[in-house]
Amino acid sequence: MFARISIFLLSQLMLLSVHAAEQVVVGVSLDPPQDNNQKIVEPTLNVLKNTFGPQNLKIVRLPLPELEKNLEAGKIDIFLSTSGLSRRMAQKGAKELATMVSDRLPNPNEAYGTLFITRKDSPINNISDMQGHSLVANLKGGFYGHQIGLGELVKQGYDPYTFFSSVHYVGRDLKKVVDAVLKGKADVGSVSSCFLEDTYPKDGEVWKNLKGIGLKPNGTGCLASTDLYPNWSVSTMPTADPAVARKAAEALLAMPKAEGGMGWSIATDSTKTDELFKDLQIGPFGFLKDWFSKEFRTRYAGWLLLGIGLFASSLFLSFILGQIVRKRTRSLTESLKKQNELRRKEKAVSEKLSALERLGVVDQLSSIVVHELRQPLTTIRAFLFGAKKKAEKGVLSSEEALTVFEKIEAQSNRAQRIVDDVRKYAKQKTGKYEKFSLSDAVDSALKDFKDSGSYSGALKVAVNENIMMRGSRLEIELVVHNLLKNAAESISQHRRRHPLISIALSRKDDKAELIVSDNGGSMADAPSNVLSSSKPEGLGLGLLIVKAIAARHGGCFRLDVDDKKASACLTLPIPEDLNEK
Repeated sequence: MFARISIFLLSQLMLLSVHAAEQVVVGVSLDPPQDNNQKIVEPTLNVLKNTFGPQNLKIVRLPLPELEKNLEAGKIDIFLSTSGLSRRMAQKGAKELATMVSDRLPNPNEAYGTLFITRKDSPINNISDMQGHSLVANLKGGFYGHQIGLGELVKQGYDPYTFFSSVHYVGRDLKKVVDAVLKGKADVGSVSSCFLEDTYPKDGEVWKNLKGIGLKPNGTGCLASTDLYPNWSVSTMPTADPAVARKAAEALLAMPKAEGGMGWSIATDSTKTDELFKDLQIGPFGFLKDWFSKEFRTRYAGWLLLGIGLFASSLFLSFILGQIVRKRTRSLTESLKKQNELRRKEKAVSEKLSALERLGVVDQLSSIVVHELRQPLTTIRAFLFGAKKKAEKGVLSSEEALTVFEKIEAQSNRAQRIVDDVRKYAKQKTGKYEKFSLSDAVDSALKDFKDSGSYSGALKVAVNENIMMRGSRLEIELVVHNLLKNAAESISQHRRRHPLISIALSRKDDKAELIVSDNGGSMADAPSNVLSSSKPEGLGLGLLIVKAIAARHGGCFRLDVDDKKASACLTLPIPEDLNEK
């Protein structure tokens, strides 16, 4: 005790070192604690007067909104207020020097909360029951009497700004809140914890007619509907000299305890207050509610510009990519259209060629059928003759008869297959003979060959003379196409780097000469296998068709083949009455 008094006396001597010009401005809210804690306000101001000297200390008492404005304007060095105001001003540089304690509230970190009250006959008993009802409070910015209560609503998952049907503020005096609830002017009231205990006698009318809502247990002996938050505090602003802050802190901590053990200590945890402001989006976190406020722009202008830039860049990139995709899509669509058109033409050409082949090969097949059927028929006759002779002599056994029948059946099946094969191609008549331009027929065959898409190399065409012919134009077109197709297959088999097919039509005296050559080195259908083919499509008769059609038109056909070049030459007679020299 002696040591505490000695420290207090020494602090009083410090006023000798404070120059008269260094006036310290102390701000005090006109809303002091409306409980036993108000008893420490005046003793605290007296200690500060003694520390700095009455002539060097200026005390200003202001309503809470005015006090806050003066703090923001830098007009106050030290202020006494709720811990809520101290934390709200932290963004302006406020620092807590000391926090109030007492015998009842020994922990500076957990002292006060909010108490929701209603009439005892009200059906409202817990926090959720208050939803949709009217509320009365003292001040919109009241920390213990209002804001802590709103924070509790957030914790329980409600929007504090739409939770009540209406909110009415009655001013600094918390007694007006109690009166409004008792008189039925509001369904619910919010006051600071310990206010009822310190203001109204336990056996009075107030306690008989009011009840707490959603009470939470705590060790203070006071009713509260919320958690407890730090007590009142003395704080400094950046305008205060560090020496002034040190002297003030030393004086407050050395100050003798007042009645009820009231004095000053140091709070160590302000996280609950900060979380409250964050939940309510006020104080240091007000920019969360008004996201485009000046403070937000100042704090996050760089990030905001970066975000806008990235967003604009992404839009621009999306636009460019969209253009590219649309362009590629159009190109792909056009390519697909061309491909479909090419397939259509190829199908038409294939059908046309199939018809041409059937027209041109019927006569040749007739000769083949006659030759091929002779062998199975001769064999059948021989088996029948032998069986008949044995039967006449009575020496034909049943086993021998069965063998003969099986052989006859096999030869009959072979003959039937030959007939069936020919029947497929004999459904159409052979080509009709007419007058036509050989040059036009060659051009038409060239066009069909190009449309078929079977060759993508170079074509050298020399068809300069118009030569008239008499015969089947379809069959002549078939000849030209077959020669071009064989040339393309020859080049494909030899994989030439620079494929070239040449076609030339010219007059040689009284004959027309058509030459188709390529740089493949050999024809796809060699003379040795013109009567057979392994191709899965078409008749596969190749040059046999060409020879047959050439002969029917009174012409001839020959092949000239070596390792580097292959040429096919078709010679046809020119009718004198159609081509005058």
